[in-house]
Amino acid sequence: MTRVSSFGQQQVLLRSIMDNQKSVFEAQRQISTGKKTDEYRGLAGQTNTVLGARSFMSRIETYQQSIATIRGKLDANDVQVNGVIGSMESFQKTIQDSLANNQAEGFAETLDQTFKFIVNALNTNFDGTYLFSGAETGTKPVNITSLSELAALGSVNEAFDNASLSFEARIADGVSLDFGLLANEVGGSAFQEMLDIYNEINGPNGPYEGELDATQFAFLQSKLTSLSAAIDDVRQVQVSNGLAYERLDVVADQHADSLVFLETFIADMEDVDIAEAVTRLNNDQVALEASYQAISSLSNLSLLKFL
Repeated sequence: MTRVSSFGQQQVLLRSIMDNQKSVFEAQRQISTGKKTDEYRGLAGQTNTVLGARSFMSRIETYQQSIATIRGKLDANDVQVNGVIGSMESFQKTIQDSLANNQAEGFAETLDQTFKFIVNALNTNFDGTYLFSGAETGTKPVNITSLSELAALGSVNEAFDNASLSFEARIADGVSLDFGLLANEVGGSAFQEMLDIYNEINGPNGPYEGELDATQFAFLQSKLTSLSAAIDDVRQVQVSNGLAYERLDVVADQHADSLVFLETFIADMEDVDIAEAVTRLNNDQVALEASYQAISSLSNLSLLKFL
């Protein structure tokens, strides 16, 4: 007598159903996430490569944040230095007008206002730190507020409390940038010129009010040249600020290109081919349905039907 057993067949079909269900679930997960696997171990030998690439990406993103912060400070530097240059040029124009008209009415007041504007610019506080104080970020870089206070000091240098070192930041692996401007570098020459003029108009040849005499006229003429030199000094500081900005742009572009490359590189290892995953899902669903039909047919078999 031949024995008929369906148990073995049922076990085979059940395992087939489970395998097909697993395949369908995995294909659905890949389509929904776009990733080949949820765990790094699923990448096999590529795990260390992906982790290294992601670590590099993280460093680049940190550098980009630093660059954005530095750009803000460089922009603020440029605005304030432009203001200093503009005020000095305006005062130079006042001297030219005084010479042209041979009149110095209100000259002392204009000098005082120009000096106070420059002091305020150099004491600019940006994001909780003084722009021109260098490493001494919490110290106001200019410790006086008027020309009379400046005249009472032993030298112009005593008016500045900024550090001797500017800011430095890492902007790439092995690349650092010095980007701060110091108050004495920006305002030193201007302070000296205005102090000389202040001492002159408050000295034996002063005051400078009304019509200019020959000595006063000659002095103001000489100051046109020295003021131009002082303005050039400030412009040179502005150029160094601009060069730092250009260097930032170059490094920032390199970081942007590196991120694009790394994102593509990682995607090639992590991301799934959606079209391929959809095709595989359709095939797995057909196989799963066939497994269901097979076990259903087997369950309907009975010994009576066999006999």
